Amino acid sequence: MKKYNTRTWLNSIDSHYTGSIICHDGIVSNRGKPPARYVFLELSDCHGKSRIHYDDNLDMDAFIQKLTLLRSEIDNFISHLEQNKS
Repeated sequence: MKKYNTRTWLNSIDSHYTGSIICHDGIVSNRGKPPARYVFLELSDCHGKSRIHYDDNLDMDAFIQKLTLLRSEIDNFISHLEQNKS
């Protein structure tokens, strides 16, 4: 399995805000447990964060569908804001 791990800052480099998005897919060893695949998307800003993570009880196709719906809703919201700037 190929590891994927990115952090993208959502504000300009000179901003004092700390928004970011982290996407991770990789094998992690955690507190004496056997190594396991850990997959998540985390969105954060100055006031909080939210992590959407894959769970062994959910199949990967269902997790991908969840992220696809998230992407679609974000696109819809951006379109709404662009059309209603004032």
